[in-house]
Amino acid sequence: MENFDIIYEFKLLAKKLQQDDRIIYLEQAKKMNDMDQELQELIGKFNLCQYNYRTEDAKKDKDEAKLSQLYSEITDLYAQIMENDSMKEYNECKTEVDRLTQHIQAIISAAINGGDPMAVELPAGGCSGNCSGCSGCGN
Repeated sequence: MENFDIIYEFKLLAKKLQQDDRIIYLEQAKKMNDMDQELQELIGKFNLCQYNYRTEDAKKDKDEAKLSQLYSEITDLYAQIMENDSMKEYNECKTEVDRLTQHIQAIISAAINGGDPMAVELPAGGCSGNCSGCSGCGN
């Protein structure tokens, strides 16, 4: 068995994968998020609010009103983050890369289990990016 050759060939394919438009667009979207000052400020506020919530929640004598207010702030900030144009673009790109990843995993699984890797097609629905009610990928 020539495992080294299989791994080497897979690495070559992985290098080609890095040239796929979906991967390139995702990297560009990540950079766009990093450069978006408004988004970065929202994320900073969100992280601070989460920290404050966890800190308050860990206290013996929790202030339920404060927890409720912090939870509301967290929810509002999350909504603002998800409505940001840079974040929307990133999420769309991420969904496409996730679909690509699922397809590749299905091909590998078919090959390992004796199926025909060339016959593997990703179902049209794929991942919607909305995890509520889904028990699939675990992300």
